[in-house]
Amino acid sequence: MKIIRSILFLLLAAPAFWACEPYIDDDISLGPLPSPPAFSVEILAEDSNIVVVKNLSEGFFSQYWSLPGGMPNRSTKAIDTVLYRKAGEYTITLYVAQTGGAGTSSASRTVKIENDAVVPCTDEIVLLMGGCEDNNFKCWTFSKAAGAVTVGPTPGSDEWFRSTANGLQNEQYDDSLCFYFNGNRFLYINNGLTVAPWNGYTPVPYTPPIDHTWTLAPGGGENGETRIILTEGSFMGVWDASNIYDIVTLTETQLVVRSPFLGGGGWFELYFEAR
Repeated sequence: MKIIRSILFLLLAAPAFWACEPYIDDDISLGPLPSPPAFSVEILAEDSNIVVVKNLSEGFFSQYWSLPGGMPNRSTKAIDTVLYRKAGEYTITLYVAQTGGAGTSSASRTVKIENDAVVPCTDEIVLLMGGCEDNNFKCWTFSKAAGAVTVGPTPGSDEWFRSTANGLQNEQYDDSLCFYFNGNRFLYINNGLTVAPWNGYTPVPYTPPIDHTWTLAPGGGENGETRIILTEGSFMGVWDASNIYDIVTLTETQLVVRSPFLGGGGWFELYFEAR
């Protein structure tokens, strides 16, 4: 009887086990991987250390550039300007994701930079750092006027935030952003504290790097402005800005720049005065 009961139990329980088997539809299939993307690489005639990359592909919803050795060293823009400070051969890789989710493909090209970058003495450099001699440098700090920091979805917009007069924190007003002609050195002096946007905008201890540099890219800005390119990880005034800054205004006493969010999705406009 025990054997019979066991057989009956297994027969009754079997449908429950069968019902738990996963359902697999053999008709579902992903499309083939997209073809490698097409892109162009152009070395500027007026500056052989600056390269413009452009995604020429169609039917893709996102792109990612890997630009080792360049400034910036990565980008998600369809068109971007890259500076190579040192002579050599560099590999540029574009990754694209196809609309419809069929996958990601990539393509690579090599660009040859013939010479190390030379810093010419321009009017902008004289205004930015006081001159073109090895001992020339100049420091900038946030203006206390209204609009020292504005934030919006597009360059120059202030839909999301506009600071009031004297509306920043003391730990922001005591910062100095210093540009040295000798060695293209950029030094951020924060007196020990920096306002952290990821921590409720409270000042936190932070030691800035001392080996970062600056480069100017004439015409490299979002709308053809001169672009300041800092070493990856550097920032001017706000920690969640990127390391690129398009010059809007530059005089002996005033510097206004625009920078995209560190992760994209919006823009800062920052107003500095000579220290």
